[in-house]
Amino acid sequence: MLTNRFISLFDYFFVLRPILFLPGWSTMLAGYLIATKEDLYFSSAQFLGLDYLEIGLLFLIFASAMGASFLLNQLEDIESDLKNKKLFFLTENHISKSAAKKETIILIILALGLAYIVSISVLILIIFFLLITGYAYNYKPFLLKDKPFGSLLANSLMGFLAFALGWVMAKPLGLSIFIDSIPYLFLNTSLYFFTTLPDVPGDLNSGKRTLAVLHGTRFVINLGLLTYLLSLVFAVYLQDWFALLFIVLSLPFYIYLFTKKEVNATIKTTKYAILFLLL
Repeated sequence: MLTNRFISLFDYFFVLRPILFLPGWSTMLAGYLIATKEDLYFSSAQFLGLDYLEIGLLFLIFASAMGASFLLNQLEDIESDLKNKKLFFLTENHISKSAAKKETIILIILALGLAYIVSISVLILIIFFLLITGYAYNYKPFLLKDKPFGSLLANSLMGFLAFALGWVMAKPLGLSIFIDSIPYLFLNTSLYFFTTLPDVPGDLNSGKRTLAVLHGTRFVINLGLLTYLLSLVFAVYLQDWFALLFIVLSLPFYIYLFTKKEVNATIKTTKYAILFLLL
């Protein structure tokens, strides 16, 4: 009995969807590395000179913010998640709604408190992240998750804010951050399009109006292919060899997707594109 109670404590960790921390962390770390690049190439000295304690603290801050945001989304999407047969911790009452709300509050306080200790720039970015992906995405009057272009905007901003978090640890905000983030934003947007496709049946039943629901599978796949192509073009144009590496590694899966135009192919493409980004 005691063992079962101990094991059930891990539900409070896995309900945060920690697997989704990985692409967020990777984009954040990319922002840090790009901001500290030397002549557009990465040297071993650059990696040896990183402040790993500083980076580790940033990982914890961003994990807390992402976890809070994902919990807020799950609390508002219990009905559609039940129909889509996913994210069972709340839909099957392994964790109560009240417990999930308390965990959300703790994570928000932790993220804001640690961000304040690090720097005002990090604090501002975390506040924007929570307001956009936590509040505006899930609650009225914005409810971006139920609006086709609102959801697209929120997910694109999430990618940019992740990149910016890493960036401001190395240098002040400036115009170059918007330029250097373009390949990552387009790739993240491409993957976002694909993630909407498996949820179409449940979204239809719950009345969600995503781009996939409104325009169909082939339209969304074509958008994903277009934004991937733009990420490739801008990585070459900006001579961002770091981004180009994982974008090119994903190319065979995008070519396969181009020939198939099927949901199963988008799932495989998404998984491998994220894997290459992580590596």
